[in-house]
Amino acid sequence: MTAQGETPRIQINLDLSPELYETLDKLAQQISGDHAEVLVKAIALMEVAVEAKQKGKHFWIADENQNLETEVIGI
Repeated sequence: MTAQGETPRIQINLDLSPELYETLDKLAQQISGDHAEVLVKAIALMEVAVEAKQKGKHFWIADENQNLETEVIGI
């Protein structure tokens, strides 16, 4: 039973390589969050990229002057 106003959660188990776990851990530290927060944000970012691709758009990383530097491909 969840407290009123809480979203129900589903627990999953993941088998990660030590290298991927280390990356997950470092990212959690960098955002001052936990592993779940990193995964939630990663999924949200992936969702944006996939939706853009489906609409024929491109996903880019821009510098501070809005110059396009890197296109994210392979999604």
